[in-house]
Amino acid sequence: MKLTELLNELEEKTIKGNIDDIDIQGIVYDPMRLEKDFIFVAINIYTQLDKIEIPDGHDKVNEAIEAGAKVIVIQRDMDLPDSVVKIVVPDSRYTLAILVNKFYDFPSKKMKMIGITGTNGKTTTTHIVESILLQKHRAGIIGTLNYKINGKIYQSKDTTPEPPDLQEIFTNMVDENVEYCAMEVSSHGIDFFRVEGVNYNVGLFTNLTQDHLDYHKTMDLYLQTKKRLFQWLKPDDHAIANIDDPHGKEFLDVSVAKQLSFAINKKADIMAKEIDLAIKGTKYRLITPVGEININQKLVGLFNVYNSLAAVAVAVSQGFDLETIKKGLEENIRVAGRFELIDKGQDFSVVVDYAHTPDGMEKVLGLTKSLNPNRVITVFGCGGDRDKEKRPLMGEVADKYSDMVVLTADNPRNEDPRQIISDIECGIKNSKIHHVVDRGEAIEFAIKEAVSGDIILILGKGHETTQTLKDKTIHFNDVEEVEKVLGN
Repeated sequence: MKLTELLNELEEKTIKGNIDDIDIQGIVYDPMRLEKDFIFVAINIYTQLDKIEIPDGHDKVNEAIEAGAKVIVIQRDMDLPDSVVKIVVPDSRYTLAILVNKFYDFPSKKMKMIGITGTNGKTTTTHIVESILLQKHRAGIIGTLNYKINGKIYQSKDTTPEPPDLQEIFTNMVDENVEYCAMEVSSHGIDFFRVEGVNYNVGLFTNLTQDHLDYHKTMDLYLQTKKRLFQWLKPDDHAIANIDDPHGKEFLDVSVAKQLSFAINKKADIMAKEIDLAIKGTKYRLITPVGEININQKLVGLFNVYNSLAAVAVAVSQGFDLETIKKGLEENIRVAGRFELIDKGQDFSVVVDYAHTPDGMEKVLGLTKSLNPNRVITVFGCGGDRDKEKRPLMGEVADKYSDMVVLTADNPRNEDPRQIISDIECGIKNSKIHHVVDRGEAIEFAIKEAVSGDIILILGKGHETTQTLKDKTIHFNDVEEVEKVLGN
């Protein structure tokens, strides 16, 4: 594509250099990905390049030029060689999104796009939506665990990928004749312009609880960021919200789209009645505007009833019949690290879950306690260099439901894990506490402490396969550690 054609998409820009007859073959924000005739866009605010945090891409401009970049986009002006075309813009992150949308020919307009936002439940909800969609359509999902195209799994490194990665995934989906794409839309993804220009047809809100305050600073700013997804929707689109959540109606109110609500406790368009929760699955009566039907799904817990109702609302908005919805809900939907039961024949239960917020822990621990175990043993920590305010709150939740708490490391990054553990411990008053800083040793300790009928919850990392320390990132997976102790 010609550079002049790309630049026509930008309303504000200052250009230095000759842009005539330059063909562009790619757009990157990572100098390690540069190839001939690529544009390098220096984005500010941290991003992750192979798990290494780069505070400001402008510091990589010289590296990009050395790698062969002939066109550089920056928002902080700097002197560059005359042989390089320099484009100065007000916001390079926004510009990156606009340029790659054009470069890939707006692939999100060639599918039905479902954007799912909220603090908890996004990943599981995308998988349930996928299960229903695949009953009749070609479908893809994008999220925390990976992205999938018609059921085939591909690895991704961000919940909401950076624009070049995201648009390339969309293009691959279009090439595979995908009709629907359901994707997680994180608050970082919105605020960093990762999804700017994506053509959403459905916006879905799951819930809002404390998270990411290290970045957003206040809950209101966090809330307003997530609402932007609903403000992008058009009159013929659909806005879907959990109105049992105190903020659910606010999401519907800011949108001009057609509305659908779901809930368990309040009167809503999509509801679940006669709920029967068990360790092997969940039964309930599904109530929808197009009829009622009994559901017997394998997913466990009340939070997964909410996730399922959210997916049902998406299906109803797209005209799916009840029998198709039921079939999709009752599939064996496996979501790594989401209440993942590890059974090696032991007489106690071990569950790995991604719960890493006070609300997420409340839901998982509440479910566990309702199963009437002999004891609940909870193993968890909190991430370093992240929201410190939630640490004692997570301690309080663990204390409320656990008989024993094993505090350990969880991506300590640049902080001393012992200090993080101390911050968590401030919220624990009654439970028996053990400090085992090494996470592998903590898991082994909990398993060796367990007796018949106990349930061990290993929380915080779920599907993750790495542990981020001060000076390195190492391979680490909770499920593997459990299986190592229990014996494969």
